[in-house]
Amino acid sequence: MTTVSRPSRFSAKYSRGRSPLNVAGSALGLMLACALAGSTIAAAADAIISTERARSAPVVTVYVENDSFTGTDQHYTNGLKFSWLSPELTQWGQSGWRKTCFEMLPFVNRLEGQKDLGLALGQNIYTPRDIEVPNPDRRDRPYAGWTYLEFDFITKTRSIADTFALQVGIVGPHSLAEDTQRLFHQLIGSARPRGWDYQLRDEIGVNLIYERRWRMYGRAFSDTLGADFIPHAGASLGNVQTYANTGGTLRFGYHLPSDFGVQLSRAGSFGASPTDDLDPRVALNRNFSFFVFGAADGRAIARDLFLDGNTFRRSRSVQKEYLVADVSAGLGLIAGPWQLTYTQARRTREFKTQAEPFNNFGSFTLSRAY
Repeated sequence: MTTVSRPSRFSAKYSRGRSPLNVAGSALGLMLACALAGSTIAAAADAIISTERARSAPVVTVYVENDSFTGTDQHYTNGLKFSWLSPELTQWGQSGWRKTCFEMLPFVNRLEGQKDLGLALGQNIYTPRDIEVPNPDRRDRPYAGWTYLEFDFITKTRSIADTFALQVGIVGPHSLAEDTQRLFHQLIGSARPRGWDYQLRDEIGVNLIYERRWRMYGRAFSDTLGADFIPHAGASLGNVQTYANTGGTLRFGYHLPSDFGVQLSRAGSFGASPTDDLDPRVALNRNFSFFVFGAADGRAIARDLFLDGNTFRRSRSVQKEYLVADVSAGLGLIAGPWQLTYTQARRTREFKTQAEPFNNFGSFTLSRAY
């Protein structure tokens, strides 16, 4: 049985002689620290937590994102992603070419870390504001589709997770985004999009992504209610998207899962897998969870092909915003090995001539741990 130690308690100090803002901030920090410290007391009796079942549980996840969930039909209009995350690969990196590949990756050479491989297939669709115009407004974002395969290497402990991802796909007519949107609109009886003749041209896309996530957490009230904060930071480099990002997720709930939180369907996002056997998807004495969460992610963007246009061919384009943020909130439900979440997301303006200050979309995820 593989075991890990529980995290230490939080502490905070309060000092006099500060400005009102500093005092208020210190008081808030003190209350948060005390609450989190107190939340670990009930769990402190168990000095050791098993991870055997968590490490042997692969996770399959389906992401469905669409702006129609919020009553709109424009810009980032649809995202689909199907992912599979492997169970613990105990022998990964022990010998041969795998050892060479593992040693080349920075940040992740922690012998105690759980190691997983991921595979995903996804498609994103982008459209202008008015999809019924045969020749779209040149000041609006161009039609574009992105269909891709994603390969991930993930290493994690109960408190830190690192993800390296490689996306390889195609932008343009052969992404089949036009066919997907027209079929979906036909099924739901919505307006037929008419401007796809002006979509971005075919271009092979490659993105290399790295992201680190930290988990700061506590449990309280007989180990049933809990809260955690999961900050993250990362970067993407490629001809499709090049950016640096940072943000975090705050969760509160009953039998909170032991994972690194809910993510939108973006580069490097995979179905959250359990990190220990207290997770209700693999626990012996709990199989139900309900939680709410709020999240934010900010990106400093150097390259966005969907706005900048094709790299090597002439195409439509708009002047992008260099700083973009997502703010979201949602809820999650776990029943046995199944997890269902819904996220309501708001994205700030992505290009200079965008009419609205925000884009809204909803995101469903359904996953199963085996």
